[in-house]
Amino acid sequence: MGAEGPLARTIRAKLAAALQPTHLQLLDESPRHGGPPGAESHFSVVVVSGRFAGLPPLQRHRLVHAALRAELAGPLHALAIVAKTPQQWESDPHRGGFTPRSG
Repeated sequence: MGAEGPLARTIRAKLAAALQPTHLQLLDESPRHGGPPGAESHFSVVVVSGRFAGLPPLQRHRLVHAALRAELAGPLHALAIVAKTPQQWESDPHRGGFTPRSG
């Protein structure tokens, strides 16, 4: 896996600051969407945070969107989100994440 681009680093930093995750996984899926090399427009994220406790999925996604408001208004075109509590993450045998694909 290559180094993260500037948008990926920004996404990671903002989610870390806003949600204090125990697990954060970020995947740049832009190359699969036909953009130019280095476009950084499509991402998937897995966020595990105690801040999600007691919140339904829609509210969890809203917290992620709020943290990335500026990016979603600009360069970030699409964001797939998996948002779990630490308890949900630990009880999920597949960990609900994603496996990076090559190509």
